[in-house]
Amino acid sequence: MNIYDIATLAGVSHTTVSRVINDKPGVKQETREKILKILDEQAYFPNSHARGLASNENKVIGIIVIDVRNIHHIHTAFHIEEAFTQYGYVSVIASCGLDDSKQEEYLKVMASRNVEGLVLIGSRFQNNNMKKSIKKYLSDKPVVIANGYIELDNVCGVVVNERKGVSNVVDFLVSKGHKNIGFMNDYVTYSAHNKQEGFLDGIRKNNLMFNEKNIKYIKTELENSEIETEKFLKENPNITAIIYSEDIMAVGAIKACVKMGLKVPEDINIIGFNNSIYSDISIPTISSIDNRNTAMGDRCSKALYSMLNGEKTEAIYHLMPKFKVKDSTN
Repeated sequence: MNIYDIATLAGVSHTTVSRVINDKPGVKQETREKILKILDEQAYFPNSHARGLASNENKVIGIIVIDVRNIHHIHTAFHIEEAFTQYGYVSVIASCGLDDSKQEEYLKVMASRNVEGLVLIGSRFQNNNMKKSIKKYLSDKPVVIANGYIELDNVCGVVVNERKGVSNVVDFLVSKGHKNIGFMNDYVTYSAHNKQEGFLDGIRKNNLMFNEKNIKYIKTELENSEIETEKFLKENPNITAIIYSEDIMAVGAIKACVKMGLKVPEDINIIGFNNSIYSDISIPTISSIDNRNTAMGDRCSKALYSMLNGEKTEAIYHLMPKFKVKDSTN
């Protein structure tokens, strides 16, 4: 059923039907009601893609996350989608995985869908291949990166100062008497690198003795974290606090401590990152660095909407994380 079929049923021209669909004046109320009734009976809705081509406005944005299973990233995507619903847009959400070639493929898909703007969620998008892909496929469309930045005229970055956030937590632990602090990191993204640099900043700032064995790289998985934490603590029995680059890893650490007969926080302090639901459902609850995904989603939404409306935006917006003290630290 198309607009011409609706016009035939209503006994009017297709331009009259178009005026009703687009809520334009110049149609008698009786005729308008008749057409609306037929539209409802026929369950007709306009072809938004065709309308977008005609008006050069598609009212669709794209959102790409690295892994849809990542609770932090998908929460940010949720806030952005919710905001753009209020703006009258539809959001197309995709998960591209860690492969750089997949990132380019999904960017190409978004371009083929004629999205008006794009949000990339995750610091892993901050790479040269993505820069080339944006220039190739979306050079004329606004792009916002959540927790990352690429130096292009059409790109805006919203970045959390995770380095400072971790450094501040080292300060907190030192103020509580901790001198031998560990850091467990997945180390596969710019974000993870910044967190580790923050840990090293804190060690240097507080004049603590640095031992390379105090940093360990592990997978961002619950089971792996439990196994690796147990090994780590057996190799470093003097460690009194460990900072993890993700909350889910810290949950694995709690399980390892229980298995080893260590009390948290009496024997060891555990700190996570993201202040996600994982930190709240753990027993004990886990002190965590809140990288403020609600504020991230809000800032990304406002930045992209401003760019869509031709308004000038900052190249980079900075957010400062907050440390949420819970039961796993004393």
